[in-house]
Amino acid sequence: MKASILAHLVLYFAGISAVFAGGAPPANAERGPAGIAVGEHLLVARSRLIEQGWQPTRMHATDGYEYSGVERQLAAREFFEVDVCSFDSARCILFYARHGACLRVDTLGEQLDDMTVTRWTDECPDGPAEPNQDGVG
Repeated sequence: MKASILAHLVLYFAGISAVFAGGAPPANAERGPAGIAVGEHLLVARSRLIEQGWQPTRMHATDGYEYSGVERQLAAREFFEVDVCSFDSARCILFYARHGACLRVDTLGEQLDDMTVTRWTDECPDGPAEPNQDGVG
């Protein structure tokens, strides 16, 4: 009797898993835009994105925002696509655009050389961005 109950539970959970497995891949499938991956160094991921036509979205060009901490390091290296970095967990959000599509890339790390990608999503910044030289936001 116990084996029969166990078998039914296994079949039940296998069925539930099968139902949900057929949906769309998660936002962070194994490889993302331009082949970037979770855990990849930001410098490598950024180079790949730019090679594939993703342009950094210039953030805080006219809003008077003052960079601090990791944000200041990124801005000093001309990573103007940085939106914000947290003070307590060294997480940063950067934005890119290509052909009208937006990309948000989240990172983790306190120094640029140690920053890695933690996730990405098709998301645009909240406010309108200042267009860069190519007219891309």
